[in-house]
Amino acid sequence: MKITCKNISKSYVDNGQLAPRNVLCDLSFELNSGDSLSISGPSGTGKSTLLNMLSGLDKPDTGNIYFDDACFTKLSNNEKTKFRLKYMSLIFQSNNLLKDFNVIENIILPLRYKGYSKLDSIKYATKSLEIVKLVDDKYSSITTLSGGEAQRVGIARALAMNARIILADEPTGNLDKETSISVMNNLVDICKENEITLITVSHDENILSLSNNHRMISMGKLILSTS
Repeated sequence: MKITCKNISKSYVDNGQLAPRNVLCDLSFELNSGDSLSISGPSGTGKSTLLNMLSGLDKPDTGNIYFDDACFTKLSNNEKTKFRLKYMSLIFQSNNLLKDFNVIENIILPLRYKGYSKLDSIKYATKSLEIVKLVDDKYSSITTLSGGEAQRVGIARALAMNARIILADEPTGNLDKETSISVMNNLVDICKENEITLITVSHDENILSLSNNHRMISMGKLILSTS
């Protein structure tokens, strides 16, 4: 799915300050279906803010976001929720797994909510666990997993959703270098093969280099990285 951001701006009023702090300023970019974009930059520059607006969890002060030719910004909150469920997968810094469910149940649950049959949900969940090399742990309790294993389950859940867009915020932050590169290589390849548009926020140069495009956020805009 093609993503187009046109003149996005966002500001916040911090505690104790009267003037708003500009985070994103007239930011624009375009990403075609199947392309991958990695975004880097110091903390507080607006990386996660941008992902939140792309997912509809936040909205820009000015500007519009388009998915293909549809203006996502102008949808109602309910319409954004339905769009997100149908077309997006999110990978967070924290894995957001449900501790009362085992590994495969954590992946199956959103698939069932999306409308997949139990049989198809199990099939997609198992395939995604194979990609992140955790299929042997599919019936394990979430509480028995290491931080890195739990993060890989979160990545598997995103892959299983058969989304058109994947938004990943520090997706390999809890993984060792070798596993990070292996998982992200698979993720980028899968997205390219299936024309899934991937946007990743990371501080890891090894991860940033795997995307088709690498940009930094500086002064509220996306600029070409020199790394």
